[in-house]
Amino acid sequence: MASLVNDPNGKKRILFVGPDGVRRAIYLGRCDQKTALAVKVRVEALLAAKLAGTPIPQDTAAWLGKIGPELREKLVQAGLIQAERASVGISLKTAIENYLSRQTHVKPASLLATRQAMRNLEEFFGADRPIQAITPAEADDFLKWLLTEARSRKQQHGKPGLTPATAAKRLERVKALFRDCVRRRLLCENPFADVRNPLGRDRERDVYVPASVILKLIEEAPNLEWKLLLSMARFMGIRVPSEAFSLTWDCVDWKAQVMKVPAPKTEVCGKPYRFTPIFPPIQPLLAAVFEAAPPGSLYVFEKLRERESIKAAEKGFWANVNLRQGLLRLLRRIGQRPWPRLWHSLRASCQTDLAARFPIHVVCEWLGNTPRVAHKSYLRVTETDWQRAVKEPWPGFPDMGGESGAEYTSAPYHPYSAKYSALGAQNTAQQAEAAEGKMEKILTQSLMGFHVMPENTTPFCIVNNCKVAGTGFEPVTSRL
Repeated sequence: MASLVNDPNGKKRILFVGPDGVRRAIYLGRCDQKTALAVKVRVEALLAAKLAGTPIPQDTAAWLGKIGPELREKLVQAGLIQAERASVGISLKTAIENYLSRQTHVKPASLLATRQAMRNLEEFFGADRPIQAITPAEADDFLKWLLTEARSRKQQHGKPGLTPATAAKRLERVKALFRDCVRRRLLCENPFADVRNPLGRDRERDVYVPASVILKLIEEAPNLEWKLLLSMARFMGIRVPSEAFSLTWDCVDWKAQVMKVPAPKTEVCGKPYRFTPIFPPIQPLLAAVFEAAPPGSLYVFEKLRERESIKAAEKGFWANVNLRQGLLRLLRRIGQRPWPRLWHSLRASCQTDLAARFPIHVVCEWLGNTPRVAHKSYLRVTETDWQRAVKEPWPGFPDMGGESGAEYTSAPYHPYSAKYSALGAQNTAQQAEAAEGKMEKILTQSLMGFHVMPENTTPFCIVNNCKVAGTGFEPVTSRL
């Protein structure tokens, strides 16, 4: 597509035919052969993109950001790049502003989270960095920076670095920005496409809260609305505060014992509400709150909504409604240590209990999520599951003499963390104690009526009795 010409005076020039059919030349002056060939390769890439009407390749765009103004001006005069894009396309700041201006379909809280991710992007690459000059290797470095050096708004002091879950969410929003740039033909490829998200799920925060703890909290709750809120969060899996504070009395079907639950979180996904049964633990409390409500009340939690933050919540900023402190006070009152993700863990514990009784697609329909999301973020392994696995007899096997019953604790259970279980430490101590003692002969345990092999078993031969014919495996031939 282009040819390199060596002039007699030691100067070099690149000849090519432009998109308009006119023969053009780029004069390089005196330079070595290797440099001239490198420029020739870039000229061919620019010419190919111009002829095909596609964005400039990413490596060529990065090269354009490093060349001097003299060579860039020659490329402009040759018609290979536009004058307004002589500085390698649009800047990162401009791309972000254009992208955010088009996010009119998302919730205000989601837009705020996107802005936080964009601020991290500008902080790392610089606002004036051309988007075409960002390479996949630098995208990998950006993720490492998020995990080690970036800070959130609440993390102004202390050790820098975001949690893997937060870094994964911000990386997803950055990927969405560059996917949009690719679809608008501002980029040939997404430099963040192959960046793998860090392991976002923190097992230390997966806690199952038994119903007995919630019953104690309900007894200590200051009023009926607090009692109903705790009951709905744990036994109905309602989202707090967005769904709870959106409930109105016309959402309750008393005859069918069904509730229409508004879902602000999934409204943008075409799911503005869902229907869920009013489970037996909730029915008496819901009736008591209805009887105590003043005439003309619209919302179920009328008194709890009487706070200044409800104005911001109605605009989409539900995180401003702070119900966490009230729950912490109740936990201190009953002497219970707080568990991670106070309200979310109640919803997850509810889905865990329901999934043990009903098909998962039914439970997800009631709670407003999908089986994939449920398995990833909601379902828990409870202490009862572990105890049943080792205590209950297996069908088809005789009772081995183990204990059939088990006493379960009523504290929040966490099977993966030493903070909630000392089983690992206990086993380690027992093994160390046995290793330091003297060697003892261990008696062979009785098989307790089991037979290694049934008595009527016939002998088994590894090699079949049939013999190979004398001619062997190969066909008979008359000659070699």
